[in-house]
Amino acid sequence: MIMRRSLVIAALGLAAVVTPSHAQEVPTTPSAPERPSVAPSAAALKACLSRPDAGNCLDALFGDFLLTHTTIDALALVERLGQVDAELRLVCHPVVHAVGRETFRLKKTIHESFAACDQTCHSGCYHGAIERFIRGDAVEAGIFKHVSIVELENRAAQACDATVPYRFRFQCLHGLGHALMYFSGYKLTTALGICDKLPDQWSQTSCYGGVFMENVFSATPERREVSRTDYHSPCAQVDSKYGADCYIIQTWRMSEMGLSTERLFEECRRAGEFRGRCMQSIGRDLSNDARTKNPRLAAEKCELGTGEDRHACIRGVVFALIDNTWDGRYALPFCATLRAEGDVGYCFGQSTQYLRMTFERSPLQVAGECGRYTVDMRACLDSIPR
Repeated sequence: MIMRRSLVIAALGLAAVVTPSHAQEVPTTPSAPERPSVAPSAAALKACLSRPDAGNCLDALFGDFLLTHTTIDALALVERLGQVDAELRLVCHPVVHAVGRETFRLKKTIHESFAACDQTCHSGCYHGAIERFIRGDAVEAGIFKHVSIVELENRAAQACDATVPYRFRFQCLHGLGHALMYFSGYKLTTALGICDKLPDQWSQTSCYGGVFMENVFSATPERREVSRTDYHSPCAQVDSKYGADCYIIQTWRMSEMGLSTERLFEECRRAGEFRGRCMQSIGRDLSNDARTKNPRLAAEKCELGTGEDRHACIRGVVFALIDNTWDGRYALPFCATLRAEGDVGYCFGQSTQYLRMTFERSPLQVAGECGRYTVDMRACLDSIPR
């Protein structure tokens, strides 16, 4: 998550991109940022993101702010700043990770922290709370403590409440995957193996997604398990049971290696059984254009694909956009910009179904979002699952 390039999302379903809170496994003692007497500014937040100790810097800013404000106040602040600063809006996910970390420091439990967070910036507050949970008392003391594999396994087993709604449990498990990758020292096989010990396949795959996203978006690129020449690494090397969750983020790495959108479609055609997931990854990358620029820019690039490849790209866009805000404010306007009538209907259908099933909106609530967010209200209303 990260000043280097525009970020994807999510997630996934996705969705979010995460910056670890420490840049080095063996930390130095970086100088703390100037402690503000007022709310952090966009300039201060971006300055932190440019530092090697970005996580510590952001934690210090929000640690002070949360002494006199609520978590919702902090998230609303980031949202307001992002509305007038497109660069910050693009990299807000690691910023709200810090809000989550500091919230857990104050609340002490995942349950209380999740109750305080919301979905702002791809739900980064939830992910940050899980980071702090895994890091434990060593963080409170301001020191680094090696976390053993056994400790990671034990904490992972305790992290996520199986009784909460899926949308909250997913954020917990996804954030857990990020944390496992970081605290295993960026050992991909080790982190995935801990995910494998979770009690069911859905929990495991939700965790895998966080592991692979952390591997792509690490703030210390030299620690990642990636190849300089193989566009499909590590997805082509890991066990096939991990392939779908690897490829859903892989085109970010391909883009980082210099591929254009046209070349991304070409490489995804070489992804074998994971071709569709790779195409969907193109869409989630493009969701940033739909969210921060003109949604038609994202639509034009998805339209470079044909048939199911195009549809997978469209799914990637709308799932990431809905994951960003848990509503249709970005996805539904994107759908209306597609040229072909069939694509428009498909896009609205995927969006409204996702809102209905994953975010548990009633048909009436989804209809309200159609009226609020898109000029093509009739096509949107006709797509709502009953």
